[in-house]
Amino acid sequence: MKYRSVFGPMALAALPACLLALAGCKGEPDDPMVEPMPTETAVPLPEPTATGTGSVSAVADGLDVAALKERRDPERLLRFYTNALRLGDWQAAARAWSLDAQMTPEKLESEFGGQAGPKVAVGKGDVEGAAGSLFYEAPVVIDFADGRPSRRGTIVLRRVNDVPGATEEQLNWRIERSSTLPQ
Repeated sequence: MKYRSVFGPMALAALPACLLALAGCKGEPDDPMVEPMPTETAVPLPEPTATGTGSVSAVADGLDVAALKERRDPERLLRFYTNALRLGDWQAAARAWSLDAQMTPEKLESEFGGQAGPKVAVGKGDVEGAAGSLFYEAPVVIDFADGRPSRRGTIVLRRVNDVPGATEEQLNWRIERSSTLPQ
């Protein structure tokens, strides 16, 4: 009986390289850690002064407020939001949320406030369309320096997909919801 290979000569030539690559794997599951977003718009923390630390409001003035009018890049709005949280600018962070979410500066401060600002890492998300809207869902990890447990989950942004009659607010990316659980 004669056997024929189901693989062509090109596939057989690549087989040793594939086996070598597999041999390098340790068989461990992928690390679920979320890659931080690029920090091209991150605002540096203020330098300490003779009277104490720099003013948060002075740093907050450097937030990328134009991100609130973003229609193409949902990650730009997320960078604005995470920088505002890091700085403790609850008013600015609340502006990143949709009006329907009814997020307030007070709610954000009670969730994220403390002696040290939260460290928020947002991973690469995916855009999907549904019923005249675009949704961007990304993984998120929130770490606290004050001993509170880390939180993991997702954050979902939404914008109306250029439909006639949409308001300016509806056309811009906004956070619709976030769900995180303590780890």
